Amino acid sequence: MNGTSSLKTTSNVSRTDWAQTWLEILLLIGGGVTAVVLHRATDLSLGLPGHHGIEWMAIMILGRASSRFRGAGTLTSIGASAASLMPGLQGDNPFGWLFYLLPGLVMDLGFYYAPRFTKQIWYLVLLGGLAHATKPLGQFVVNLISGWPFGSFRYGVLYPFASHLLFGMIGGLLGALIALGIHRSSNKTNQG
Repeated sequence: MNGTSSLKTTSNVSRTDWAQTWLEILLLIGGGVTAVVLHRATDLSLGLPGHHGIEWMAIMILGRASSRFRGAGTLTSIGASAASLMPGLQGDNPFGWLFYLLPGLVMDLGFYYAPRFTKQIWYLVLLGGLAHATKPLGQFVVNLISGWPFGSFRYGVLYPFASHLLFGMIGGLLGALIALGIHRSSNKTNQG
């Protein structure tokens, strides 16, 4: 009140929060990059469309369920999408980057519109399947617009949708079990 201004100080807590925020962002983006690296490193061409949804949706669910960010799924998808454009990680599909973006958006919408279910295994399993099923949906739309051929449709349209849904649900289950196990473990540690 005497007309002089006091110096504003920054506490160590805010620096720690800032560092934790950036670390979490980097981990989410790194999760997406990891999914693409795993996809390219283990691309065995099994003839099963969507089989990489196991590791992709496990990483996606684990990151989204463990994060405090509303856009955690989108951050993970951005990491995967950017990685899929790097030399050595590009597949033979020029639209691959798009199909890595879509699941994160679905994941974030699922967490935003139904927050009360986000700690339920059944919901995370279903969300993993639906998020991964965006790939054949996106491929179908791109095929209709551009005529670009996608090999997963050689046996019809229903098969890739069903297989992506199934493999995404398996990945969702794996990610949910890990995320919820970590959550329960940290709750026991905090209580004990």
